[in-house]
Amino acid sequence: MKRTCATLLFLAAVLAAHAAGKKYSGAWFDVVYPGTFKVMPSLASSGVSGKYDSAHFESPDKAVRFYIFSPQWAGETPDIAVKAGETEKTEKTEKSGGFTRRWYTITPKGEGFTRSYVENTSEDKTVRWVIGIEYKDKKSYEIYKKDYLQFKKSLKQFAD
Repeated sequence: MKRTCATLLFLAAVLAAHAAGKKYSGAWFDVVYPGTFKVMPSLASSGVSGKYDSAHFESPDKAVRFYIFSPQWAGETPDIAVKAGETEKTEKTEKSGGFTRRWYTITPKGEGFTRSYVENTSEDKTVRWVIGIEYKDKKSYEIYKKDYLQFKKSLKQFAD
């Protein structure tokens, strides 16, 4: 009985930490990610010393990573570029509010993560940002889908 209570208390604490979320401040954005995830800054900002334009957020079981690239203006994303043995497929493209949004997925030919992103580019190509989820399998995607949707919704972008 004591063991069951201890286990339940532990699980409640883990879920509370996970649900609470933490704020990550990049060079030109803030985003809230699950509290149990590990932050992995990626592309250093050229405009703000010690800050980053992109970052990955990895789940405790390493089955899922969230991704954000949100520089001051536009830029490239070499940290999520298609690698050898992967294929990219555009799922959908739409234009609205002066932006083109492109949903695309990069799939491995063998082992590896499937990576799905939404790329947002202004008509004049001066603003570009990308948000996405990387997952080892469909089950992992489903487990973290709700967290990912909250992550996307939490994004706050700023410029000078």
